[in-house]
Amino acid sequence: MKKIFITILSLFLLVSCGDSKKENNKTEKVQDVENVAEEKSLVKNLDYKTFVKKVWDIETYPDSFAYKNKLPCMIDFYADWCGPCKRVAPIMEDIAQEYDGKIIVYKVNVDKEQKLPLIFKVKNIPTVFFLPTEGQPLSQVGALSKEEYISIINKHLIN
Repeated sequence: MKKIFITILSLFLLVSCGDSKKENNKTEKVQDVENVAEEKSLVKNLDYKTFVKKVWDIETYPDSFAYKNKLPCMIDFYADWCGPCKRVAPIMEDIAQEYDGKIIVYKVNVDKEQKLPLIFKVKNIPTVFFLPTEGQPLSQVGALSKEEYISIINKHLIN
């Protein structure tokens, strides 16, 4: 009886381990697809370290906005679970393609990056900041249409 029980238990463990391997493979494939999509995207992920290096060295200039790049940029603060953010994401992709070489489009996942939303005092998402090469940044809270974003870009970022 013990031998039968041990045999059944061993088979059960082998089968369950096999299933977890399949699940791990599925997870790896999903991550690979996300990484490939991100590599093809012109919208760049932005974290605090990159922000300080490429956008605004807030550690050196904490009291005054000092933009570091030659091209103006947009920063889209979003979350994966946010419905309006999901509607804005393809618009940001379109804008990044249409304005490639004229502006830089960044995105910040507020669930993964907590420092930048605090710096920008983001309370609601989506929030998009428009950072000109000269002058002060401005923000827009809520999901807008592509035409509305383009209007802001043409008025405040592209002169």
